[in-house]
Amino acid sequence: MKALDEGAMISRNRITGKATVIFLAVMLFLTFFSKTINNFTLPKITYERPANGALIKEATGTGNVQAKAVHDLYVRTSMKVTGVMVEVGDPVKQGQALLTLDITDIENQLKDEQDKVAQRKLYLEKLKQAGEKLKEANSPENLLSLDKTVQTAQQNLDKAQRNYDSSKVLYEVGGISANALADAKMNLDSAEMDYEIARNNRDKAARDNSREIENNIRDIESTKLDIAMAERKIAELTKELNMKTVTAPCDGIVTDLYYSAGMTANTAQPLYKIADTGGGFQFVATVNITAAEYLELGDPAEISISALNGRAIQGKVNQIKDNPQQIGVKKDVIIEIPTDGLVGGEVGTANIKKNIGSYNVLVSNSAVGQDGSGYFVYVLKDRKGPLGNEFYVEKVSVSTGDSDNLKTAVLSGISTNDKVVSDSDKPLSDGSRVMLAN
Repeated sequence: MKALDEGAMISRNRITGKATVIFLAVMLFLTFFSKTINNFTLPKITYERPANGALIKEATGTGNVQAKAVHDLYVRTSMKVTGVMVEVGDPVKQGQALLTLDITDIENQLKDEQDKVAQRKLYLEKLKQAGEKLKEANSPENLLSLDKTVQTAQQNLDKAQRNYDSSKVLYEVGGISANALADAKMNLDSAEMDYEIARNNRDKAARDNSREIENNIRDIESTKLDIAMAERKIAELTKELNMKTVTAPCDGIVTDLYYSAGMTANTAQPLYKIADTGGGFQFVATVNITAAEYLELGDPAEISISALNGRAIQGKVNQIKDNPQQIGVKKDVIIEIPTDGLVGGEVGTANIKKNIGSYNVLVSNSAVGQDGSGYFVYVLKDRKGPLGNEFYVEKVSVSTGDSDNLKTAVLSGISTNDKVVSDSDKPLSDGSRVMLAN
């Protein structure tokens, strides 16, 4: 009986031992399995080591080849287009006929201006003749005659005054009658009147002649100006007579035609625009305004032209200006390029690389985040866990400098010894556990 009890106890102990082993094995398996499951839920990250180096700002933009010089021609008055001999895109030679205009109105205007000049010249001759007569009337000889009349009147006045004075003395002593004194007074009054008339005539002649001469001179100058203006108009109209057939001013490519046959050309827009192929070419690329801020005149540029089978040509930035269609968003960069093999209008892409400085700590742009407190990066850390090393991230505030298309300069906060998270498949926060993507 005792032996049976001992056997049962041993059997139970064996079962308990096996059960314990099984339990521990299951727990260990579940622990590892749960860790594996948990690892699949952690953010997968990649990291990089910050490095020193240079930032290269890259400005890229599409555009086309344009001639440096573009010629156009405006009419000075409305003219009807009677024929157009070319199309947009056609190459032309200097002197080649482009279009024809109806110059009938120009011929009529020219005749009117010529008649106007003839009339004004006749009027000018009359003014000159009148001026000569005024000069004669105001001559020293004529004025001298008037002066003599004044002088004679003065002498007669003096004589009448003396006669009256003596007659008055004689009348007072009874030497003459009252009638004789009255006659002497009448003669004095008459002499005074004659003197005033002579003097007024002399002054009026000098004054009126001077004013008329001034008016005559002013009329002559005004008429001369009218004639000069009309003659300039005639010269302009004469030039427009030659526009019956409009020809190309240079060898080039027709880039614009603003009128077709039957339309009336006006002064608001030109007849045509021709790109001067003999004056050199430039490439005009449109780039983002933020990239253009780093560019300077003289920066080297590489242009890939589609029509040249993508062959790259080298150029230099010659001008930077606002893009008229996207002011404040885009800039037009004008690049001087060689002319070999180009005809104008070719489409291509410009690539301009600009070294904007060297820095001790550079990280990928994707590594830098920003929140209400400023810029930050996540630094990869590791620690001992119950089942081995665990990885987590630490949020570190940084101050940043310039950046290019790939890298950002970090001025403080991290060093080249840190492991900086450059990518994560899930959002991160300070202290987040992570696993490495590789």
